[in-house]
Amino acid sequence: MLGAGALLITGVDGFTLIHVAYVVGTVGVPLAGGIVLVGARPRPWGVTAVCVVALAAIPVGVYATYVEPFWLRVETVSLAVDGLNEVDGVDGPIRIGVLADLQTTAVGEYERDAVERLLGFEPDIVLLPGDLYQFDAGLFDERAPGFTELVRRIVGEVPLVYLVSGNTDTVAGLRRITEGTGARVLDNEIDVFELKGVSVWVGGTTLFGDDAAARRMARRLAGGGQGLTGDGVGLAGGGDDDSDGGGGDDDGGSAGMRTGPGVRTGSGVRSGSGVRILIGHKPDAIELVRQTPVDLVVSGHTHGGQVSLPLFGPPLTLTGVPRHVAAGGLHELHGTPIYVSTGVGRERGNAPQLRLGVRPSIGIIDLVAGDR
Repeated sequence: MLGAGALLITGVDGFTLIHVAYVVGTVGVPLAGGIVLVGARPRPWGVTAVCVVALAAIPVGVYATYVEPFWLRVETVSLAVDGLNEVDGVDGPIRIGVLADLQTTAVGEYERDAVERLLGFEPDIVLLPGDLYQFDAGLFDERAPGFTELVRRIVGEVPLVYLVSGNTDTVAGLRRITEGTGARVLDNEIDVFELKGVSVWVGGTTLFGDDAAARRMARRLAGGGQGLTGDGVGLAGGGDDDSDGGGGDDDGGSAGMRTGPGVRTGSGVRSGSGVRILIGHKPDAIELVRQTPVDLVVSGHTHGGQVSLPLFGPPLTLTGVPRHVAAGGLHELHGTPIYVSTGVGRERGNAPQLRLGVRPSIGIIDLVAGDR
C-alpha cells in the first residue's frame, strides 16, 4: 500500500523505486511486525523473533534520515607531488579545500556551518566540483542570492575559488551566482596562477559540455601549459571569461586558458612545471587524463553512495570508476591520484533523503613535496 501510493504520487524512476523500498523497509515492515506482536496471539516464537527484528528498522530509519545526513565530518589527506620538488623554498604545503555536492534547495545553517568549518582549516584554494544547488529554474531568482552570499564568504577568506557544473546546476546558473564575487566557473578551461612560489594549473571540465573542448583542455593541462611562451603570451586576462573555453586547434594555441589573481608572468609561470589539478563533477573525468596523467583529479557526484553496506560498500554510485574509488577518499587510478568527496548534501527529488554508513564531508588535501 505504501509503495503503491508513493508510485502514484511521484511517478516511476530509479530513485523513486529506492525511496519506496526505503519507506517499506523502515515504516511498512516495522508496522507489520508491530501489528503481529499486538494482535496475533498465540504465535510461534520464531514469528515473535522476526517481528522484534523488524521493529529494529525504526531507529535505523530515524538515524539515517535525521542524524547521519547532518553529521558533517572533515576528511584530511596528504598527497606528495613531484612538481613541488622543482621549486626551492616552498612555504609549507599547498592546502586545497573541497566543498562538493551541497545540492541543497536553499542555503541554511547547515550549509553555512560547512563553509565556516572549511575556512577554519585555512585552505589556499577552494574547489566546488558541481551540484551546488538543486531547485526548479523558476526559483532561481529567489534562491540564488543565498548561494552568492555563501560564495562571497569563501572568496573573502580564500581568493582562489573554482567551480564546475554538475547534474543539478549549470554553467550559466553558476556564473550568475558567482558574478562579482571573484570566484571562477571553469567551462572546459584552465586557470593558472602562482602560489607559494609554485605554478598551479587548474582545469575544470563541464559535465554536459563540449567533449572535444574537454579533451583539448585536458591535454593542455597534462602538458603543464605546453604551447605557452615564457612571457605569458596566450594567456587571456583575468576576470570573468564568457568564451567557450575550447576554441582553437589541437596543436598549439591556448584558448580556454586564463591567468589567476595575482599571477606573475614571465619566469613566474613556467610551462611544464608546478602542480596540475583537474576538477570534474563525476569521477569519470579521470578518463580525460588516462593517457596523460596529472597531479590530482578532484570530483564529487557519488555522495559515497549515500548508503554503504559492511564488507561490500555502496550498492549504487552512478559512475564508471571502481566501487572503492566511488566510495570516496584519495585513491590512484590510471596513474593519477583522484580525490572523490562524499559531499555535503544529499540527493533530492524523488530520492530518499538519507545517508547510512556514509557521513557527509568536506575535504582538506595537503599537497606536499615528494621524496627526492
